[in-house]
Order: sequence, then structure tokens, then C-alpha cells
Amino acid sequence: MSRFLEQPRTSVCYRFKSFFFRLFALTLTGLSCIPFAQAEERYSLEQIFAERQELDKASAIDAAKTIELIDERLAKTNNNQIRQAALYLEKARIKMHLGLAPLEENLGKALALIKPELQPELYLYAMAMKSYGMYTYQNQAEQAAVLLDSLQQHPALINDAQTHLMFLTNQLEVYYKLKQFHKISKPLFKLAEVMNSGSMEQFKELYLDLEAELAYHSGAIGDTGQALALYNKTIRRAQQRGMNETIAIQYCNMANIYFLPLEEKIRYAKASLAAHTNVACSDVMDKLVLLGEVQQGNLANIARLVQFNTTQQMPRLNERSAYYAGLAYLQLNDLPSAKAMLNRITDPDNWERYDLLQQIRKVEGNYQAAFEASQRYQQLRAQKDAEARSLMLSSYQVRLEMAQEETQAAEKAKQAEQLAAAEQKATSRLYMMLTIIGSGVLVTLVLSLYLYRSFRLGQKLQQLSDTDPLTGLLNRRAFIQRAMQLHQLAHRQRFPLSIALLDLDFFKQINDKHGHQAGDAVLAAFANAAKATLRQTDIIGRFGGEEFILATTEQDTLTIAALLQRLQHSFTQHCSENIQLGVEVSFSAGIASVNAQGTTKHQDIEDAIRRADEQLYRAKANGRQQACTETLCLTLV
Repeated sequence: MSRFLEQPRTSVCYRFKSFFFRLFALTLTGLSCIPFAQAEERYSLEQIFAERQELDKASAIDAAKTIELIDERLAKTNNNQIRQAALYLEKARIKMHLGLAPLEENLGKALALIKPELQPELYLYAMAMKSYGMYTYQNQAEQAAVLLDSLQQHPALINDAQTHLMFLTNQLEVYYKLKQFHKISKPLFKLAEVMNSGSMEQFKELYLDLEAELAYHSGAIGDTGQALALYNKTIRRAQQRGMNETIAIQYCNMANIYFLPLEEKIRYAKASLAAHTNVACSDVMDKLVLLGEVQQGNLANIARLVQFNTTQQMPRLNERSAYYAGLAYLQLNDLPSAKAMLNRITDPDNWERYDLLQQIRKVEGNYQAAFEASQRYQQLRAQKDAEARSLMLSSYQVRLEMAQEETQAAEKAKQAEQLAAAEQKATSRLYMMLTIIGSGVLVTLVLSLYLYRSFRLGQKLQQLSDTDPLTGLLNRRAFIQRAMQLHQLAHRQRFPLSIALLDLDFFKQINDKHGHQAGDAVLAAFANAAKATLRQTDIIGRFGGEEFILATTEQDTLTIAALLQRLQHSFTQHCSENIQLGVEVSFSAGIASVNAQGTTKHQDIEDAIRRADEQLYRAKANGRQQACTETLCLTLV
């Protein structure tokens, strides 16, 4: 899946090139005793499988020599169209990652020799590679999805589990690319079901591909621990078989997990290059390792920062290489080279472009442009977070639906058994059993209702004790408790945490001039603006009076300022929508990062609040409607 939620296309295209081949080859093995029916030239599935296996091993050692070998055999098979088609398909498989032209050229030659009704396995395999070319090189993911969905009803797929698995994996690839997260989970879990069924025991080598797919899915929904565990399991299996290329790709996948810290990404990038240096993602890994070296002051290899793989035709990988190279040039204070790397990133929806842009503008001293780039960067990152949540919710929903289906099936089987047993017993005993069951159900229902109402009452009491009654936000005690929990999570997962104290400007004048009812309306408007603007990962509470407190998982000043800017805009809009107010209200903010320096998590939070309060006084002294840190004050327009 070509993502970082968005793993580079490398992760899947390389993973599934071998996956498709092995699926197809295993299909051929299962049917090896059956020649193509009514074919003009007899070339059995067993012969096709043996030749494919031989060429696959040869291409892993030297792809160029393998292509020459295929061309020699094609020249000698003029009277055997089925073998020619199989050889063209193998040639297309080897060249499928080199661009659209070589893929289409060999697929076209193969399809001209294939009769779909007589050689459905070859035809379906060709269509799988055709769909790959559509969504990888032609930006035709929707058309590829239509093609795969229509072919999934083909009798050869329905009757053959291995070929069916091949199309399930292709469908997952397209759904990820189209961001159709509601469609992803079902084929993924169906894939796991088929792989874990007893009928698949003879195809254990395919488990490696399934684990890699499940690992990516776990990383995409933010479960990095599960993702890394599955990737490591896949790597161990590949090491046992000497599959260095697969090992390099899996480490590449680990380095590109969206939620991992940079130092861990660099470590996995080094492992990828140590395993193999000539896979599609190797250029990205090289730039990532160079970034780590520059950060440590090692400039011995910086000449490689401008060296890009010219044969790499996957734009997403090239843009990520430019991003890491640009970050390295910023570390070297080489702005022209950093800007050159920025120009290589052309995707307008690539968050990495705006991350690099905001850092370049900050170094130039153009804080307004840096602020605007930071806003776009924050918006794109928020979209990725939302996509991860959507995928996670979709996974839970599908798991629930599948569990319900299993429960219903088990319940039907149980009812059938009970009915068969009941028919063999006397009528009086059946009535007695039904009476006992009915009484048990009634008692269970009453007890469940009581427990449910008790649980809801406890929830409501807890909510009342934690909530400020006027604004509906957390009160001071509940905020401190939540902030300490978030601080503990931030310390464990190594992400930043900052505290911002927000105070409404001239609030006393509003109370004196318009009355306390208007003041309460302003407080409620601010709370509604906060609920509508802030992210789910942010925590906000009423600290007292007109003062509010915010905990956010950010540390960069411009990013937090952009967040507060959106809150100011929403606050102004909520106040203007209330015709009873007729006033414009702003707020000032002081920002401080949470540092682990106290003996307890509580002390760390309290220290950050104290420092944020000092910056709040500074913002007030500078004329209000500002956000201040120890090094910078920005006006909230």
C-alpha cells in the first residue's frame, strides 16, 4: 500500500510482486495434473509452474540476465503460444516496477496469445498486473477497483482460494490508494480467515505476505507496537529463507510508519540498507540515513544528498527522498539546496512539502510565510490523523459485524440442536425446560437492566464531578488529572507536550458594561469554539473565571500559534452569531512546554503552568491578543 499511512509504493508493490507470483504458482501446482482444455498447443500447468519458479529464482540474483534468458526461450517457442504467453507474463512481472511502458508492452504480447475461456489462470494473472499498472502509473485507481471487483466474481476465482487471495490483496491496495477506508477491513479480515483456514495448511509460505499486510494495517491505525511486532516476525521468516530483498523492504516499511519518532526511522533505514541496497525504497532510506549523519555532525557522505535514482518512476518515493534531503540541507544551513529539494516535491497535498517550507521560511526570518505554511502543514497532518481514526473505526466495525455473523451462525446451530433434542422428549418435560429458560432470561434481563442503569448513573455522576457547569469543559481538578495521564503517555511514547494558559481580554469590562449574563454567554461561546476547533488529542479546561488551560501534543511555537489562531477565528465567529452579545472578544495566551524535571508528573505539569502563566502576563503587557513563549510573541489576528 502506497502510503505513509502512505507507505511508499515500494512496500506493497515489491511485497505483492512475489505474493502474486507465489499465489499463481501455487494455483498451478494444485492443478498441475490438468492440461489446458482444448488448447492448440499442450503445455501443462506443471511445466508453467516449474519454469516460473526457475526464472523467479534467477531474477532474484540477476534480473538483466534473466530477461536475456527469457528472450532466448521466446525465440525458440514459436509454435507454443501458451508457453510464449507465460514467458511474456514472467517478463512483465520482472519489469513491472521499472515503469508503465515495459509492463504494458509485455502484457500486450501475452494477452494477444491468451484465450480467457481456455486459460483463465493466465488471464486473471495478467489482469492483476494490468490493474497494478493502472493505479501505480496511470492514476486510474477507480478504474482498477472496477476491474478487480468485476473479476472477483470470475468462476476461476470463486473455485480457487489461492487466486482469490491474489485479488483480495489487490483490492486492499486500491482501497488504500482511494482512501475508501470503509471498504478496507472486510477484505483484510477475509484474507486472514482464508489464510488461517485448514485448507491453507499446505501454503504456509504465503503467511509472510499476510503478516506484512496486517503489519501495515496496524501501523496505519496507530498501533505501532503491533505493527513492529508483525514486521519483525516477517523479517525472521525471511531471514530463515535468505530473502534479503524482502528483509530490506520490511525494514523500509518500518522506517516509514507515520507515527514513529525520527531516530527510530533512521535506525530501521540503516537496517534496510544493510540487507539490500537496490530495492525501490533504497533511495529514500539512503537520504534518511544521511539526515541522521548530518544531525550528528558527520559530513563525509553529504555529496549523496543530490544523487537520486533516475530509474525510479514512483513520484511518492522521489518526493520523500527530496524531503529528507531538504531537512539535511537545513541542518547544514544550505538554503539554496534546501529550496531545490522543496521544488522536487510537487504534490499539493503532501504534508512533507509544507513541513519543509515552514522550516525554510523560519530560517529566512519570514515568520508570516512560515506561519501560513505551518497552518497548511497542520491541516494536512490533521487529515492524516482523521484518516487513521477512520480506518481504525472501520476495522472495529467490521470485526464487530464478523463476530455478530459468527454468533448468529452459532446461535442457529445451537437452536437446531435444541430443536432436535426437544422433539425426542415428552411434551411435559419440554414445557418445564421452556419455563426454566424463560425464568432465567427474565432474571438476566432484570439484572442487566439494573446494572446498565447503575453504570449510566455512575457515568453521569463522574461527568458532573469533572465538568464545569457553565462551559461544559473540564474543571481545574479534572484537567490536572487528565494532563498528568497525557504526560505519562507522552513520556512513554516520546511525543512532545505543551501547556497554554488562555485569558479573555477585557472580560471585566464586559461584565461591568453588559452584565454577568453577557459574560456567561461569552464564556460559553469560547467553550463552543474550543470544542469545534481543537483536535481530539488536545485537552482543554476552565482554570477559573475567564481563564482557560490547554494541553496539546505539540511543541513547535508556530504550530501551536496556528492552533490558537483557528481558535480565535472560531471564537469571534461564535460571538458574532449570538445577537445578544454584540461584542468582539479576543484572548491572550502564554505557552510553555512540559519538561520532565520534577519528582512527580504533577510537579512537571505545575511547573509548565507556572511558566505559561509568566508568558501570559507578558502577552497581556504587550497589548493583549497575543500568544507568547519564552522566545517569541505572535499576534492572533
